[in-house]
Amino acid sequence: MRQPALVGSIEIEALPATVYRLITDLSSWNRFAVETRVPAGVLPLELVPGATFRAWNRNGLWLWRTTTTVLHAEPMRTLAFEVTCFGRAVSTWRYDIVPTERGSRVTESTRDLRGRAMCLISVAVTGVVDRGTRNQRNIDLTLTRLKAAAEKPA
Repeated sequence: MRQPALVGSIEIEALPATVYRLITDLSSWNRFAVETRVPAGVLPLELVPGATFRAWNRNGLWLWRTTTTVLHAEPMRTLAFEVTCFGRAVSTWRYDIVPTERGSRVTESTRDLRGRAMCLISVAVTGVVDRGTRNQRNIDLTLTRLKAAAEKPA
């Protein structure tokens, strides 16, 4: 069953260009993304709609592979992508960046696309029983880490 979108937002004292550069630098996602790691050898040349890349996700002892397809990429504004596992769509993720007086407001959101069968399979594959709660916690932590990286003095 599809869950409603989960959303988190944070004010970052950095220009939208700085935030977008961090979000789209897949090789450094391990600095702020909680579960996902993108091996350097599979990075697309450009994050444009239709570009795909493979990633590893980890939760403790559980390790699984996903394929990600970029749905929307608008520099300094939006990055959105769909994640598949075992050839089935499991989620969409989106980062929206809005300029503010102090820098940027970044909103991260996700929508669960798994059907009932995939929900059951994913518990065995990922070790996560309550994906909604886990994703909300991951969003909050990811945004906190993104803020720290973006506001770090050069």
